[in-house]
Amino acid sequence: MTQTIHSHPHPQGRPPPPLLQPRPQPSVVRRTRIEWAWRHVVLWASGDSVRFSRPQYNASVPENALGNTPVVSDAMMGVRITDPSLRIRFRITEGDSQNFFRAAARVVGDFCFLELSVRTGNQRVLNRESNDLYKLKVKAQHRRHDRTKEDLPGAVTEVWVTITDLNDLSPFFLMEEYRVRLSEDTPLHASVARVKAEDPDAGLNGQIYYSFKEDTPVFAIHPTSGVVTLTRPLRFLEQAKYQLTVQAQDRGLRQRGGWPALARLFVNVTEENVYDPEILVTKLPEAMSRAHLSVVAIINVVDQDRGPSGEVRSLEIVEGDPDRVFRVLPSSGGNEFNLAALDTIDWSDTPLGFNLTLKATDGGTRPRFSYKVVRVAAPPTPEEEAAFTQEVYEAEVSEVAPLGTRVLQVGAWLPGAQRRVKFDIVAGNKGGQFHIDPTSGVITTTALLDAETRDAYTLTVAATTPSQLTSQRQAAAKVIVRVRDANDNTPMIVAPQGVVRVEEHQPTGTWVTKVRAQDYDSGENGYVSYSLANANDVPFSVDHFTGEVSTTRALDFETERRTWRLRVRASDWGSPYRRQSEKIITVHVEDVNDNRPQFERVACTGFIDRLTPLGSEVFTLSAVDFDQGNIISYRIVGGNDDRCFSLDSTSGVLTLTCDLQDLLTPERIVNVTATDGQHFADTLPLRFQLVKQQNHVGGSWAELECREMGVAQRLAEQLARAAKNNLKDDSLLLLTPPPPVVNAHAPELRNMPLEVRVRENSEPGTVVFKVDAEDEDVGYPGHLVYAIVEGNQEAVFSMDMATGELTVAGLLDRERVPRYALNLTVSDLGDPRRTASRLVTITLVDENDNAPQFDKPAYSFFLPENVANGTSVYELRAHDPDEGSNGVVTYSLATDTKDFRLDPVTGRLSVAWPLDHETHDVYELRVVATDGGARSAHAYVTVQVANINDCPPVFPSDKNTAIRIPEDLPLGALVTLVAAHDPDSPKLRYSLVGGHEGVFRIDEDTAALRLAAPLNYEMRPAYNITVRATDDGTPPLAAITYVIVQVVDVDENVHAPVFGQDVVEAVVLESSPPTRSSRPSPLDADLNPADGAVTYSLVGPEGRGVFYIDQKGIS
Repeated sequence: MTQTIHSHPHPQGRPPPPLLQPRPQPSVVRRTRIEWAWRHVVLWASGDSVRFSRPQYNASVPENALGNTPVVSDAMMGVRITDPSLRIRFRITEGDSQNFFRAAARVVGDFCFLELSVRTGNQRVLNRESNDLYKLKVKAQHRRHDRTKEDLPGAVTEVWVTITDLNDLSPFFLMEEYRVRLSEDTPLHASVARVKAEDPDAGLNGQIYYSFKEDTPVFAIHPTSGVVTLTRPLRFLEQAKYQLTVQAQDRGLRQRGGWPALARLFVNVTEENVYDPEILVTKLPEAMSRAHLSVVAIINVVDQDRGPSGEVRSLEIVEGDPDRVFRVLPSSGGNEFNLAALDTIDWSDTPLGFNLTLKATDGGTRPRFSYKVVRVAAPPTPEEEAAFTQEVYEAEVSEVAPLGTRVLQVGAWLPGAQRRVKFDIVAGNKGGQFHIDPTSGVITTTALLDAETRDAYTLTVAATTPSQLTSQRQAAAKVIVRVRDANDNTPMIVAPQGVVRVEEHQPTGTWVTKVRAQDYDSGENGYVSYSLANANDVPFSVDHFTGEVSTTRALDFETERRTWRLRVRASDWGSPYRRQSEKIITVHVEDVNDNRPQFERVACTGFIDRLTPLGSEVFTLSAVDFDQGNIISYRIVGGNDDRCFSLDSTSGVLTLTCDLQDLLTPERIVNVTATDGQHFADTLPLRFQLVKQQNHVGGSWAELECREMGVAQRLAEQLARAAKNNLKDDSLLLLTPPPPVVNAHAPELRNMPLEVRVRENSEPGTVVFKVDAEDEDVGYPGHLVYAIVEGNQEAVFSMDMATGELTVAGLLDRERVPRYALNLTVSDLGDPRRTASRLVTITLVDENDNAPQFDKPAYSFFLPENVANGTSVYELRAHDPDEGSNGVVTYSLATDTKDFRLDPVTGRLSVAWPLDHETHDVYELRVVATDGGARSAHAYVTVQVANINDCPPVFPSDKNTAIRIPEDLPLGALVTLVAAHDPDSPKLRYSLVGGHEGVFRIDEDTAALRLAAPLNYEMRPAYNITVRATDDGTPPLAAITYVIVQVVDVDENVHAPVFGQDVVEAVVLESSPPTRSSRPSPLDADLNPADGAVTYSLVGPEGRGVFYIDQKGIS
């Protein structure tokens, strides 16, 4: 390198600092001041004062310099002499406490140079590492003839002496050994260690380059930072330990055979990926909806390894899902996934479910994987879940319900349930009174019920789901049907039996008998009330609730009716009509001895002859008893103590039985009475006057006169009245005759339609029409009930038994059953029943209640990426069972893509744009089928684009890679990474084609470009390297890129040129023509000829225009 010598000082007054950056700076220009003193042409200027040319000078001297080594400055250090008589000397006054320097004066012309040099005889040496700058204060003195010195006022300056480095120290490591432990899954180009060395030298001498002593493709070390990186994957089984030697070398010129510093780097590789990932499956009891998917399970993948080996790289379904109806979705956690199914799956087509094989792969360098089979069963269908909404059902039905009457519906009937659930009565229906629709679960009557015979039925209903499995799923429920009483029984009077007797003259309210009726109906229909239905008034009443018969007044056997026939009526409380029955009860009034005998004549007085012979009939008594059948007997109750009289108890004849002449008393009173055995008549005194009648011719011996009581007449009247009251019995005439119960007429249907049109979307409860019927009978024979006897498939219609209103009871579906032929029946409640029937057709009107349905919920196809545009993938089919425009299907593609096209009419899916596996390897297309009524259905089409090796490797940039590296970069240093990317193949091979001349090499696997031979800027400043990347496809494809390496020159021009003399003197005559006067001869210690080449130039204003010097030093 050529060095140019200038005569002007450095702009800062001191040499530039050494470069510390890895990238070298341009060469330092060394400057040396050459002063030419031409004595015959110098014009001396006079002055009164002496001053240094500068107040401060910058100078330098190398460390370890020997004695008399000059201190070099880029400027002329010294003073200009204004008085030739002055003898100038210089003295260092400050800054040199260790006497390293010596100051001397040298006069050239009118200038006295300050010459500084290293003092000799000093045992200490200059050491830059100890002190790299000395600030010297120098004064100028005048030396008189007497050799005394005198300071010159103002002649003071500073000289800053910089101690330059000589690279006298070698680098050293802070540690002799470095140990690191790396897992085998450490990623490429990761920083794995850092070494540190130091060098106290300055500039390039103190800048350190790191390198490996042994060549290794596995690691690289940064030449300046000492950071060690990984350049190849680690394999524990191939090599578990590495021992590397790191050397540190400074960038200065090698002197005295200096050796680099060495350190050991031990790398232990650990086997991190030891465990296989473990797949843990948590099945959800109920699927969770997520967009168009249903999450059926939570998958957790657990790997006991640490670092990347413990991370999950992928979880995928590898078997069991040919149509790709399942998805594995990442969850919020890194190792948690959701297993989801498309909501379009028709589980009825896959009743056995799916056996999915999951594969989990970890993130290790050598990945490990595991498999697990997950059983996804078909979810419980709505029919199975809704078959029975409760364990026990209860219902009530009237006992007069006609055949076909709806009782209740078990479970929840859903569209399409006929394919899933079958209902059956498995117990409790021994008599066959009920029937259950096998699809809808509606229970109806099949026989006439009788609440009195059986008022409740407990049915066991089973719901069976047909299955292709070995066992069917079955559920059971209890159905309790209570038969509601309908007052179909008439009360029956069961008591009393025979004649009821009651005594006369009992007080009012006397209990006579109790009527008891039995009604087998229940509730109010079985409640019975009693009444008397006699047309005439009778002296009896009956309690309406208890049936007790009692008298309403006292009865008299002698004068009133002696036998009463009571018409007792028993009525129930039923509705809408009462039922009643009647019975004749005979009540016989029994005679009671309630009358005393009564004498027909009372107050009898008279006489009796004392001479009356014994045995003579004196008087005949006559008494009457109003009671029927009583026998009267007579007796003497007083006045007959001497037994002079005898009374016949039966005839009532009083006979004399004693001689009256012996009696001293003039009067005799005999008291008599009559009795019926229970009662006695009032005592009747017979008053006799005892007389002695002298003349007794034709007369009676005794005679009494009595007062008549009229008793006989009253008895006759009583007998006559009794005879009258018992002549005719008209008490059986009915007060309110019961209605006739003859079922004379059959029901008649009127204005019945033959066909009724009903919309298929009619809600349950919608009234279809009302049956119009009448019956001319009254009461129960005229009361009508209605029923659907036949044609009610799945029990979707219901007939109100009482009103005849036909309503929708289930979900209609024209596509399953377009019309119904219902046999409607009306019957009365007579005995026997009479009926009428009519067949009515119910036609369903179509509604757009069905969305189109694809033949499959999901489709999966493989296409090579080089397939031609327009290639047909598949012709999708969707069916809509609705009529007319409601059933016309059009197709559309809901996924926003330009790569595929779907024909709206035919459903043909075709390729519309070139496919590229590297850009899009899987397409998830959502296709929609829409009918004319805007109902739609969707399906999913998965198109997997098969890779064709149609893409060559691609380098990151189309432009060439330009790199600048210093020429002193150590061997083995990593220059750059030239990695390419190939979407088809992750495995690439790298090679250098040309332009490197063996100076560089590249790792065929990792594309790490390294320095293989020393660089020399002077011999070759740049390299254009061609790098090729080749994939492993068939056939293999390759790509090339260019790496331009610019070698940066490192300044090796360490030494400045040195003149043999500081001052060269020459004499030129003033009249001489231009001629060569002199040529200085400088020396340069640099070994490189280019660095040692010298050029010349004049610096400073003096002599310009008079003298010149060319670059070769000719002046």
